[in-house]
Amino acid sequence: MGKLGPNSINMKNMIVVAFLILGAHLANAQVFVEDTNINDEDINYIQLVGVNTSMFGVKIRVFVDYGQPAKFLKADKIRNKEGDPMKFNSVTHALNFMYKNGWKFVNYTETIVSGKLRYVYLLEKQ
Repeated sequence: MGKLGPNSINMKNMIVVAFLILGAHLANAQVFVEDTNINDEDINYIQLVGVNTSMFGVKIRVFVDYGQPAKFLKADKIRNKEGDPMKFNSVTHALNFMYKNGWKFVNYTETIVSGKLRYVYLLEKQ
């Protein structure tokens, strides 16, 4: 075997640093829906759903459908690590949060359910 030159050592260090950065990003990627960290689930796609809950103006409530069983009169809210519901200023705010936590935008649709406008974003795990 030949001697390792300074460029070989630098390349190995760069690869190690790249893996550490990637690992740190994946370790921090936590999106809780109720008590479930969906980043740990064996799923590839979710729907990020925004519903205008205001009769006058705009007040958006955001929840996630990842294929979990529906609960009667309970939306599956995004929660922080402490278990508190996340509050988003808009669906775009929620999309940015999801992107930073390992999910990317695929498609968008709008529907009206029970007279309320519903924004539905299909997201894919990165």
